[in-house]
Formats: sequence, C-alpha cells, structure tokens
Amino acid sequence: MIECREHPRIPIELQVIFSLTDQTDVRHGTTFDISTGGCAVTSAVSMVPGTGVKLLIQATELAVPITVHSAAVRWAHHGEFGIEFLRLTDLDRSRLQRLLHVAGLRSSAQH
Repeated sequence: MIECREHPRIPIELQVIFSLTDQTDVRHGTTFDISTGGCAVTSAVSMVPGTGVKLLIQATELAVPITVHSAAVRWAHHGEFGIEFLRLTDLDRSRLQRLLHVAGLRSSAQH
C-alpha cells in the first residue's frame, strides 16, 4: 500500500493527556501513531470531528511532555480519533521531530 499522507505516520504508543480547548477537564488516551502533522488516539472519551483540543504527549525519551497548544479532531470512530496539530511552539515542534526520528529508527529496526 502506498502512503499518501502529507506527513508519514510512525506507529508508537504514547500516553496523552488532553482537554477541550474551552474546558479544564483532563482526559486520557494513548496514541497509536503520530507524525509531525498529527496523531491518532484511542480513548474511552467520545470525540466529535471539528472539536478543538490541546494536549500533552508524554514520551519516555523526552524529559518534558510535548505540548500542543492548539489541535482539532479530524475524524472519530469507535473509541479512536485523529488529531491535526495546529499550533506548537518551535521548541515543542523540534522535540516532536526528535521523538519521531528516534521512534522511526526503532520501528524500522524491528522490520
């Protein structure tokens, strides 16, 4: 199968803490793939496409979680949803790219 995404996704499980843009309630989920442009999450929380979210992505490779200040749910289906990253600081974007590089090397070594 040919990958047609703008940002290739890397399969990785990371803990995610997220909240709706206009709320402070904290919710939890787990990524099952991630790219520089977004991620897919599994969670007990039902989400609706178009919902604005902010999230923290926790990776053992990084001392501090990656903060995504602005993101949007693009699809949702049976406890899974896709998030597009809309705004990250340059530092968080750099840390995300470093995480993807390390995870990509680990993923290709397993194949």
